[in-house]
Amino acid sequence: MQSKSDIRKIVLERRRGIDSDCRKSSENLIADRIRSLAEYRDASVVALYYPVKGEADLLSLLADREKTFLFPKVQGDRLSFHPAANLDDFEAGSYGIPEPAAGKAFRVRDIDLILVPALCFDERGHRLGYGKGYYDRLLKDNPGIFTVGVCFDECHVTGLPVEPWDVHVDCVVTQTGVFRSTTLSGEVQ
Repeated sequence: MQSKSDIRKIVLERRRGIDSDCRKSSENLIADRIRSLAEYRDASVVALYYPVKGEADLLSLLADREKTFLFPKVQGDRLSFHPAANLDDFEAGSYGIPEPAAGKAFRVRDIDLILVPALCFDERGHRLGYGKGYYDRLLKDNPGIFTVGVCFDECHVTGLPVEPWDVHVDCVVTQTGVFRSTTLSGEVQ
């Protein structure tokens, strides 16, 4: 199996190669699949992410006004989550990633669903991020929150090297399917 470093390079190149029209169409399909999840429909408080480095842009979900959307802020080696209702609510944050400019942090245990970005996911829900471990710590410390990994098909792989500290998501959503991590065969739902 390839190293995480090699996989990062390969997947970043794949993601960069996605045509802009195809990207927009895929992002719309991913958002529709997320909206079709019972866990999303039932959620009142959703942790979203601001897309960077070619991640799937799901900011269209902000139109779902019946939900409270939170976005991560880096606080030392942890993430805190703060509300944002529109794109005017952001300022440059850690690593150049836009973060909510204001708003009191929500307790993580009050989040119903977390949409998790990554470079790629495998069919068992394991993720490969950028190597800082923020989401692994978050997910390890908060196992009862439903987690949805988000990526393009081009970044959904058969298997990833897994370390003891890696934490998987409950399901992965791409433009062509929803892959529950309990479905070890990667069966599309």
